[in-house]
Amino acid sequence: MEVEWARLKAYETRQLAEQDTIVILPIAAIEQHGPHLPVMVDSRLVAEVARLSAIESNEAGQSAVVLPTIWHGLSEHHMEFGGTVTLDMQTFHLVIRGVIESVARHGFSKFMILNGHGGNITASEIIAQDITLELGIPVVAVTYWLEAAERFSKILINQSSVLHACEAETSMMLVLEPDLVDCTDLENCRGPLDLNFLKTGFSAYRWRSLSHVTDNGVIGDPTSASREKGLQLFEAAAASLSELIISPETFEAQNNLRVEKLPKNYK
Repeated sequence: MEVEWARLKAYETRQLAEQDTIVILPIAAIEQHGPHLPVMVDSRLVAEVARLSAIESNEAGQSAVVLPTIWHGLSEHHMEFGGTVTLDMQTFHLVIRGVIESVARHGFSKFMILNGHGGNITASEIIAQDITLELGIPVVAVTYWLEAAERFSKILINQSSVLHACEAETSMMLVLEPDLVDCTDLENCRGPLDLNFLKTGFSAYRWRSLSHVTDNGVIGDPTSASREKGLQLFEAAAASLSELIISPETFEAQNNLRVEKLPKNYK
């Protein structure tokens, strides 16, 4: 069956609403990905992970459909490198809420925000919480490489998970858009193997541009990327996400989702 919302006719979406269908909303970014990858990387990869996950879920007996990807995310830390489009937090929140509320009005009641950009992780979790409380429906937020972390670590050589314009993302783009991957000088596309440029002390957070730790916009080492590895990563991501989607616990109903206002004399 077709799993992409945008390719369905209206009456087909109405039928899906009657089948306890889980709606997957991919969110990502348009931002610089070093000298060798196009700015579409996050959006292109998460859209494919969502599509493959929905297919596996449907084959397992759980109806799932994928909305068009929200391609603009929170990418302020990439702005110095060019090619980047970013939103502020409030706008990002309102866009996601508006999409989910629209679809919920058509009778859908289970949503997954599937994230494909590191800068969206914390925001997507807060947004999922707020929409769950506002609309009274379960909204689950998940970042695909974090859900597939154990599987990814067994595939990758120089890193345990996704970094940025790295071994993983370059491998996956070699599967989907090989003509857009410039492999002529990957030796000079290496970057540090650490994403913790926003951390200080033991647990403190402070904002910094990505340029603080990399001159070329890369975090990781793309020299070990391969199409074969990319295929394995897509398979691992789809398996991990479909397991999450079909698990009864993921969208288990919760009582009293709506929070009552506290009395004025509450202390």
